[in-house]
Amino acid sequence: MDWFSTFVSSNFLKKNNLYTTYVLAEQSVRERFQKQLSLLDSNLIFSNGISETEKFLSQTQPDLIIIDRSFMALHSAEFGKISRLYPALKFIPLIYIGACSDENFDLLKHYRIVDCFEGTDFVPVVSKASEHLLPSVRIRLWGVRGSTPCANFENMGYGGNTSCVEIDAPGSDDLLILDSGTGIRNLGNYLERHNSKNFNGRIFITHPHWDHIQGFPFFKPFYSSENKFSIHLPEQYRGGALEILSGHLTKTFFPVTLDMLDAQLEYITQKEEPQQFSNYTIEYLVANHPTKTAIYKVTICGLTIVYAPDNELPLKTSPIRFLDVFEEFVKDCDLLIHDGQYTLRQYDEKVGWGHSAWERVVEVAKRNNVKKLFITHHDPDSNDDLLLKREEKLKQYESAPLSEVCLAKEGSEIRLPVNKK
Repeated sequence: MDWFSTFVSSNFLKKNNLYTTYVLAEQSVRERFQKQLSLLDSNLIFSNGISETEKFLSQTQPDLIIIDRSFMALHSAEFGKISRLYPALKFIPLIYIGACSDENFDLLKHYRIVDCFEGTDFVPVVSKASEHLLPSVRIRLWGVRGSTPCANFENMGYGGNTSCVEIDAPGSDDLLILDSGTGIRNLGNYLERHNSKNFNGRIFITHPHWDHIQGFPFFKPFYSSENKFSIHLPEQYRGGALEILSGHLTKTFFPVTLDMLDAQLEYITQKEEPQQFSNYTIEYLVANHPTKTAIYKVTICGLTIVYAPDNELPLKTSPIRFLDVFEEFVKDCDLLIHDGQYTLRQYDEKVGWGHSAWERVVEVAKRNNVKKLFITHHDPDSNDDLLLKREEKLKQYESAPLSEVCLAKEGSEIRLPVNKK
């Protein structure tokens, strides 16, 4: 049986089993919403007021939120605050029934608004909603900052937490996490709040620089003996995964040591050759970076995702054949998440530091048939205004085969639809 047949037979396409749409609308329009949205292949849950809404969203992660202006007219301030209390809500696509010019619309800025619809025609609403309810591999960006976390007000738009990415595949109960920068703390808090079951998973750390392991001891699932994780890290010149992480977590540097973590933890020194796990394959290429660093390639549900948060793509010279090998490694991938900490002008002064100019990354991605490119590892001194201007420049490079190119943003979710091939 191929992976798609397994996926279908696992009941993940059944209505009421996977997809949940949370609808926020006042009683006066609820009957119309119920009738129009019944066309969706989704379990519809209607809010019964703002208190019930906060309780529901604090404990449940729906696949889609639809909110009507009637609800915002009464509860705009309270609903606006909820997203700041629960960071994982930023991952949920939200459709607003109303005009983007509505006076309360700005209070939704912390949510992931995918569209606004004004009027009584629900055909485009159902169409847009259906796009976000397709069976998909979901890549959640919990941390995208490079070098050091920065909690500055001017960095909150794109995020101040360092590298951490979660990959969630249909039909899989095991966690798949890439890196354990400070972003993994929010991931751990989310898991503890939304799940009562035990956790099993794998964490693949690219390398042991602080910005990729600083959140490790703050991951709450590590403190329950009911949970089980394997921790993967490429071999370093001072040892493997266990030796490196135990060296960081010593009494000299931190009050918690590895033996104080209650979960069942296995430390694996990751090999470069492909490894097959329950529903995905992973392999890595050694990056061009000052310490041995992995560029991970995950093949899952027929899709290929490459994660390279710390990698220098040289302009003129390079380690022997590195660029050729890298291009072969990323060729035809569905998603590339790649280091683009600098501009070309900044890179002139940073050659050999182990990070790339975003312009160079775009160039290499386009000529290797990459489908989607997300630039990550933002410099701590790159504030939101600067990154917003950079993202506007990136949009000009969107053309076949590169269907999407943008900056990675903390709290965003990339959905790669799963299609039979």
